[in-house]
Amino acid sequence: MTATPVTTAAKASPDARMDVLDGMRGFAALAVVFFHFFSRWAEPHFTPTLYQHGAALAEFFPIQVGGAFGVRLFFLISGFVIMMTLERSTGLIDFAVRRSARLWPTMLVCATLSTLIINGSGIAHIYENVARYEVTAVEYWSSIFFIPPDLTAGVLGIEQADRPRWVEGVYWTLWAEVRFYALIALAYWLSPRGAFLWVWAGLQVASTVLDIAMQATGGFNGGTAAGMVLQPDILGWFTLGLVAWKARTLGAHPALLLASGAAIIALLVGPIVSISGVAVGLTDRVLREGVLMVAIATPFVLFLRGSRLVAPLAWNPMVTIGLASYPLYLFHERPGMAYLHWLNSAGVPPWVAVFIAIGIAIATAILIHKLVEMPGKRVMLKGLMPGAAGLQSRIPALRMAANKP
Repeated sequence: MTATPVTTAAKASPDARMDVLDGMRGFAALAVVFFHFFSRWAEPHFTPTLYQHGAALAEFFPIQVGGAFGVRLFFLISGFVIMMTLERSTGLIDFAVRRSARLWPTMLVCATLSTLIINGSGIAHIYENVARYEVTAVEYWSSIFFIPPDLTAGVLGIEQADRPRWVEGVYWTLWAEVRFYALIALAYWLSPRGAFLWVWAGLQVASTVLDIAMQATGGFNGGTAAGMVLQPDILGWFTLGLVAWKARTLGAHPALLLASGAAIIALLVGPIVSISGVAVGLTDRVLREGVLMVAIATPFVLFLRGSRLVAPLAWNPMVTIGLASYPLYLFHERPGMAYLHWLNSAGVPPWVAVFIAIGIAIATAILIHKLVEMPGKRVMLKGLMPGAAGLQSRIPALRMAANKP
């Protein structure tokens, strides 16, 4: 989720284009935040409603789908920017260090703060109808290293009363991101010169075929080895972002057309399978998915074309939130429930309390961005990059294809 220079028809103002991309990231983060503060813990998602301000907006469509919208837009943007990072990276170790420096310091701080608030404030016992709210050691250590806690518990043979879960629910998307990074880095590293796009197109086709097969046999099963690697329900978003980045210079390259076509089919396969059968709420589901796809694609396409219609995303407050979108994304949901409880206990009217809580989440994210995210990234890069360069110098096989002798 890093900002990157973008080369498009609007070359005269690259800074403004970067601002639009950051603003888009901020918009995605806010969509997730509003979903968690108004819909996630209310009926029909959760019974009974936990919010003191009630469930008045829980089924308001833009808020109800805000979580799905924000997450998918993040995946799309991630696919777009990761290609740039790969093209800058000299080898596998270099790429791994760049990604770790970008993600890990902020995850460590946000997961630790969430755990302290949840376990140390008594908030875990306030919402009695939440089965288990405390964070266990397995959940904490798994979360800070982007590993699913239930996977860790299974490997270690640790039994818990309830299924282990992430410190924050949104962390599952970081596990998806990490798997995407590993897959694309290996594909880029192993591909002969000039063949990467065809290799990636082949991976997307395989992912799409797997998605169709899983849907046809009763639904998605991401727990299989193939599902873990190819992420058939997610990979298409990353691929469309990747295609958008490469199309800047290559235009309608056949491999890009194949990859994007397979990605679109994968993203449509769920509704297509539903349409072919009989399902309760079929019309609502298809409509919801269609609106979501259009809502996600429209601002991104306008951004790629340099349209002035997305210029409001470059508004300074939105850009500021976009720059802090990663800590905001990681650190708002369960601490936010604590903020709401404390504010309401202090006599703050519920509808005032919820916007104060959102303000606290945004302000905290901006502080973490300035005090942790950026300094942490600099420290890690400074400390680890020389070692990465030295290792790749001693082992040339670790270099990316474009950098191999």
